[in-house]
Amino acid sequence: MLSSAFYLVATSILPAAAAAGNPTVVWLQTDWAPHQILEGPHLGKGTFDLLLKRLAALLPQYQHQSRLISLGRIEPHFQRSDEIICIAGSLYTEERASTRYYSLPVAIGPGFAVNYVSTSMVADYVESDLTLDINKLVQHPELIGAYQPNRYYPEVMLQAIGQQGSNLLATEFTSELNAAALLHSRRIDYVIEYPERMQFYQRNLAYTSDIASAALLGASPYSVSYITCNKHPLSQQLITEINQVLPVLWQADDFQELLFYWLDQNARQILLPKFLQLKQQMAEKNRP
Repeated sequence: MLSSAFYLVATSILPAAAAAGNPTVVWLQTDWAPHQILEGPHLGKGTFDLLLKRLAALLPQYQHQSRLISLGRIEPHFQRSDEIICIAGSLYTEERASTRYYSLPVAIGPGFAVNYVSTSMVADYVESDLTLDINKLVQHPELIGAYQPNRYYPEVMLQAIGQQGSNLLATEFTSELNAAALLHSRRIDYVIEYPERMQFYQRNLAYTSDIASAALLGASPYSVSYITCNKHPLSQQLITEINQVLPVLWQADDFQELLFYWLDQNARQILLPKFLQLKQQMAEKNRP
């Protein structure tokens, strides 16, 4: 994997680019598999890689370019006004809304979850609704968990990290330190991470045992993401046009599988009701 500190501006034309002279939209791309995959056998097959290709094809009145940047360089780009800058898959915050325009929902994904090998002891603590009380789990004397520090965790996770005697270890996962490999080797028993990240880690291994996930009890089991664009003079019109074509994406027969491709069965089951709700809401946007 490319390092998160790596910085590169690499501009390339996306499929369905418009004729020269039409406004150009610069789509920011980051190394955050499996949302966007920049190398390896799954190159270009990340969830938002595929979403963006479909979206660009529905907006032929624009030229579409991609620009590879590091995660830490996203915010400065949204301060610019000399180019139309957009990103697919952004979560909503009031702070971000002050510097950019938001579209209708473009995708739904799971929140942070407890990921574990399905045959491990951790499975015994998963509730029937596929949630797990992390504050109880971290006190188990025989189970060791891992999490990546410096992430925006929900409050219930921060409480678990701060508990005295917690068996949660701060660990920086990389391509060399594969979180799924740690689970399979039983060096740790569970990992707090987005389920799609863990499935991506697992699919890069030769192991066959399954990693499952359980939503954090007391936190949202899903997150809704949007397309955001900077406050360029043409961006508001662009967002209006994006909102007109997003319902088309949502009604595609394979859209659910596109969004769920990198998820384990538990995560799929948790997300399905919200997905169907959003799909219905987007269908209503298409009605005259």
